[in-house]
Amino acid sequence: MKKNILKIGLLSLILLTISYIVILIFGRTYTVKFDNILNNDVNVQINDKSIIKIIDEKKDGNNYYVKVKGLKRGSTYIFIEYEDYTFSNTIYVHKNKVLTNNSFFGKSNASEVIPISLSIIYLYTSYILIKQYKKSKNDNLYQYKNIAYIGIIIFILFFAIYNILSIFNYNGLSQTIRSLKSSMSFISIALLPIVLITFTLVTISNIILIRKEGRNLRNMLGLFMGIFIILCTLLPDFLYRVLMKSQVIDIYNLNGPGPYIYNFVETLVYLSVAYLECVFIGTIILAIVSVKRKVSLDKDYMIILGCQIKKDGSLTPLLKSRVDRAIEFRCEQLESTGKDLVFIPSGGKGSDEIISEAEAMKNYLLSKGIDKKNILLENKSKNTYENINFSNKLIKNKKAKVCFSTNNYHVLRAGIIATEQGLKLDGIGSVTKTYFWINAFIREFIGTIYSERKKHILMFILTSFVILLMIVISFIDNNI
Repeated sequence: MKKNILKIGLLSLILLTISYIVILIFGRTYTVKFDNILNNDVNVQINDKSIIKIIDEKKDGNNYYVKVKGLKRGSTYIFIEYEDYTFSNTIYVHKNKVLTNNSFFGKSNASEVIPISLSIIYLYTSYILIKQYKKSKNDNLYQYKNIAYIGIIIFILFFAIYNILSIFNYNGLSQTIRSLKSSMSFISIALLPIVLITFTLVTISNIILIRKEGRNLRNMLGLFMGIFIILCTLLPDFLYRVLMKSQVIDIYNLNGPGPYIYNFVETLVYLSVAYLECVFIGTIILAIVSVKRKVSLDKDYMIILGCQIKKDGSLTPLLKSRVDRAIEFRCEQLESTGKDLVFIPSGGKGSDEIISEAEAMKNYLLSKGIDKKNILLENKSKNTYENINFSNKLIKNKKAKVCFSTNNYHVLRAGIIATEQGLKLDGIGSVTKTYFWINAFIREFIGTIYSERKKHILMFILTSFVILLMIVISFIDNNI
């Protein structure tokens, strides 16, 4: 990853150097365009002729073009008097004789090279991340970093698309800064409908989950997350309304710190919300990919992950679907390759259960015609981590090909738990009720944020630095 960061950094340095050289070569003249000039009877004047001089004038349709050249560093006005109207433009001449229009960091000749360079950097970064994701996915699908890759790719591609569109209406570096800032709010607001829909579904699913499984923090995570994201999305508008009435901070004074502090906070909040939304979407995508993924029909063992059984020792619909999916896979494998496998029903005995979950699954397997010799019992585990850990210890051949069966909402999480133990297992999922799916997305999303926190913190610090740099440039632009 360090090599890729160096590659992106080197490309950025090369492109920014090229941009500087291009602007330095072509930016020493600038053509000011005046619209809606119906005839040639115009009078062009320069406020300070020691700073710029006119080198060409021409009329094209209803537009009048005045080409100027810089003489020395400074700023001045160029006027065009037409009938009873006067139009003016501010021209800034920089130390290197490059001219910018209307502001210190305004548009110059060939300044479109800046958004083009930024677009190339964004797209190349996305390409690198896509390659990393594919490599990581092929190595092992069940990794939190795969979710992080997808989320960051979505996040950067939004920036790339927004930046590419700005090329066709580019108006200087100051506009690039405004576009970057507004793109963050654009991503956040564009994805807000997804968040609102998800929040509604999560709220409903959490209520069902609480009614069926009891009230606990895990079953309420989705509700808390939805409230958090919506509050963060609405925070900038609330803050703006408060500051409008503030006597301490003047958000309208461009010469003071007020508007820049507000812009920094606003952009940072939108950035955080947009980033979280992208990572959440990445979680959903990988969860779906993990379920839809075709598992090769060459397995030696099938671990069936346990869950609560009925009071009479029979299987609940949830657990029955896991066992049925495992049996279905075994039939497919036998029919396709003729290779049989060994089932490892895994699950201990809870305080309110008359037999272990493993024994209950074994009884069900036997009732479905599975030979006893094809069943290897693991009846000590209490959770998914132990299901996989204890079952793996029963497998003497460490080169054996192993798969696990669970519900579709649980495949990604179970696979990640196996990965954390250093195991590479395939997973299959049975159809499950929707409210389990939704809550699982939330858990994996929170797990991703925590597990890959170093990557996320680094991304946050880098983008925060970029935001701060943009705010400083805006301050300079408005105060020179």
